[in-house]
Amino acid sequence: MKKLTSALISLSLSLTVAAAVHLPCSAKVKAPNTEDPMVKNHDLGLEYIKKGDWDGAIDAFLQSIYFARNNYAPDSYHYLAVSYMAKNQDLKAIEAAKKAIEQSTGAAFRTHILLAEIYLRNKRLDEAEAECSEAMNADSHTEENLRGHYLYGRVFEAKGSPWQAQLQYEYALGDKPWTFTDAWMAYAELMMKQKNWVGAIAQFGDMIKSEKVLKGMNYPHLYLDLGICLLAKGDHQGALQNWHKGLSLNMAEPDIHLQLGMMFDAERHISSAIKEYKEFSRYSTDQIKVAKAKQRVEMLEQMVAPAEAPYQVKPSPLMRKQQDMQTNGGEMPKEDPSINDKDPGF
Repeated sequence: MKKLTSALISLSLSLTVAAAVHLPCSAKVKAPNTEDPMVKNHDLGLEYIKKGDWDGAIDAFLQSIYFARNNYAPDSYHYLAVSYMAKNQDLKAIEAAKKAIEQSTGAAFRTHILLAEIYLRNKRLDEAEAECSEAMNADSHTEENLRGHYLYGRVFEAKGSPWQAQLQYEYALGDKPWTFTDAWMAYAELMMKQKNWVGAIAQFGDMIKSEKVLKGMNYPHLYLDLGICLLAKGDHQGALQNWHKGLSLNMAEPDIHLQLGMMFDAERHISSAIKEYKEFSRYSTDQIKVAKAKQRVEMLEQMVAPAEAPYQVKPSPLMRKQQDMQTNGGEMPKEDPSINDKDPGF
């Protein structure tokens, strides 16, 4: 009996195996849910980044790191740094980026670039320069290498070496037609800072006419810069037209409103200046400039406010006597017993 039972069990197992082996290709077998929570949260974080939900991304990448064995998750650390940077939590971003580099088994050029950008905006220029040097070790003319040169140019510019900065921007741009948007804008704006208005105008014009797609181009800002150059050359109408083009693309561009306000102010178009200063104050996050704009608005509003009619003072008895004397050719009129000289005139 025991032998029979054993035989039946063996037979059942054999049939099960045989059925599995000879399973038709069209049959569907539901796989168990074995998705790694580290990977799941990493991918979820990337989705949050695409949506611009930085808080959600931070939570997801922290969960990804938590579920990773020994917290080994260099890619999650990198994107955690990206998310912290977007939230302006730069100290946390630096810490996460350093962890990504520490865990990386490769060169981690993209994370060195990220660190360089964070250090730059915090004016930690020596540290930014070191990260740029790491990024420039990437293969020549790769995206990482060129971005390293562009950021190196920004470091030179911040250190007061415009010619060195120009060389780095030119290297990053490479041969024409140019498509590296950030480097091109930095190159043109460097010309503005050197008051090379003609050169800058030419660069902005080439950007507008470019047949190549300029990824990430902020066209309202481009029209802002072009207008500033034209204004510096005395072309107020050209500046006005370009600033209006910029506002047609983004009405909430605060610096265009500020430039319009200052131009109208200088031209004594007071009402228009007040309007543009108010629009600037509405959209700008620069509280220092906003305070100055509001102060200027108050001054201009006082200038255009209608003058109040002078207060009519009721003449006192003495004043009436003097007026009568002037009317009567200097002769003192006879006293009116009804007049009380002690009346204050209220």
